[in-house]
Amino acid sequence: MDEGTKQVTKEYTGESRFRPIYILIIAAVIILAGVLVGWMIKRSKDRKTYAAYDVVQMKTLPFTTVNGILPIRDGVLRYARDGAEAVNQDGESLWNVSYNMANPVADTCGKFAAIGDAGGVSLYIMNGTGAFNSVTTDHAIVRVAVAANGETAVLMDDGKEDYISIYHADGTRVVDMNTVTSVNGFPLDIAISEDGAKLVVSFAYFDDDAIRSRLVFSNFGGVGRSYYDGMVGKVESATTDYPDNLFADVEFVTNDRVAVFGDRGLLVYEKEEIPNTEPKQITYTGTLRRFTFSGRYIGLLTEKRDGGKIQYAVTLYNTDGAQVETHTMDNYYSGFRIDGNDVILYSDTSLYIYRIKGRDKYKSSVSRAVSYCFATSEDNGFVLIFDNQFNRIRLIGGE
Repeated sequence: MDEGTKQVTKEYTGESRFRPIYILIIAAVIILAGVLVGWMIKRSKDRKTYAAYDVVQMKTLPFTTVNGILPIRDGVLRYARDGAEAVNQDGESLWNVSYNMANPVADTCGKFAAIGDAGGVSLYIMNGTGAFNSVTTDHAIVRVAVAANGETAVLMDDGKEDYISIYHADGTRVVDMNTVTSVNGFPLDIAISEDGAKLVVSFAYFDDDAIRSRLVFSNFGGVGRSYYDGMVGKVESATTDYPDNLFADVEFVTNDRVAVFGDRGLLVYEKEEIPNTEPKQITYTGTLRRFTFSGRYIGLLTEKRDGGKIQYAVTLYNTDGAQVETHTMDNYYSGFRIDGNDVILYSDTSLYIYRIKGRDKYKSSVSRAVSYCFATSEDNGFVLIFDNQFNRIRLIGGE
């Protein structure tokens, strides 16, 4: 060995030092590629218009003739004169109840349901597990409204005066109100908030031979205790853009947002504890035929006549009342709902599903009248109900 040459022996550390970095980079590239492929597949599906559907499951449901179908957590509620049943997206019974009512009216919120006999005094409150409480009201039932915790508001009439009672889910009565026709007018509709603490009642009354509307807001929580009878606000239609706007329907579209559907326009009130005095006012373009709402959107189905031609439109707003989009159509649909990011329309002759801010998903004629349609948790899965026939379907084909 040459004595002038330096010799060093060391362990090479580059491999152990940089290999984890290479592995992380490769893993990141693989993950990113997977995300990109998934995004491209999803985008392709989101832009696809399907041509047909497969029937994945078919079942026969009870009650050939029903008075109504309402959404309920995990499925739908079908109610008839002799009973009601809730079924999930697989057509399996969640719960059922038997009764005898001449004219059942119902409302649902979350897993709870309330069914009353309009013109009678029978009220049933169901808690979503198969248990129910039966109540005999003091006066004839007109309407019912239920909260997500089972609090149930009942509008009643004895032929001379109108009354409102609120019941706990166990059937205990906690609030009694006489609406006093001479003071407020004739009640048209009631709505109760998701937490059961807030109530809105719409009234109609005559003022110099003109029909006017009035909203009365009540709060039965801590804030409401500071107000007489819990009444925290009153609004007159005379103070809005259209004094003769008839407030036919009121709904809590969220726990703190109230939508008032009139014959001239839509009002959206913020009501965390007491209502704001200046609502968002929306004038209809045409005549309102149907409305629906979800946790994110309020939907209006309107009809507009232009000469001899009739055009229909679905206009969506967010729950603050800001317009999201308008979708025009040539046909009228008697069924109308918003399910996730889909707008679902159906009638005796056709089914139409389109994506909010997107393309059509499915549009075709049907051989039987659709009673109800809702989306399932499966990709492109829906449930079609024809009379008492339950069909779980999956959209297929198309481009």
